[in-house]
Amino acid sequence: MSQPRALIIEDDDPIRNLLSTIVRHQGLSVDTACDGVEAIENLDHDGYSVVVLDLMMPRVDGYAVLAHMREHQPELISRTILATAVPQHDLDRNLKDPVYMIHSKPFDMQQLIADVRHCAQLGAA
Repeated sequence: MSQPRALIIEDDDPIRNLLSTIVRHQGLSVDTACDGVEAIENLDHDGYSVVVLDLMMPRVDGYAVLAHMREHQPELISRTILATAVPQHDLDRNLKDPVYMIHSKPFDMQQLIADVRHCAQLGAA
């Protein structure tokens, strides 16, 4: 069986690098994207068990990435974890997709790790 893959989509370099390192230590292969354009290019290659997605990014934001996933890989939305600083009331108003979990920045890293592991298991099933 192949190693589960994660896509970390985050425009902040230190956060992206930290998340990437932590997810790799969970035994997943990790690809990264610094904005929605790179994210969509990666997603079009498919094969991800879990996606960790920021919403506020340059060029193409996380909402547009979710819209792309809804059209091309709707099953992946339920294995997507939002890692965002977007206020809850904005999420309530703008989020149209049933993502697996929403983590507000700053993260509870232990819970984020547990959710990544769970989504990776769902993707492997």
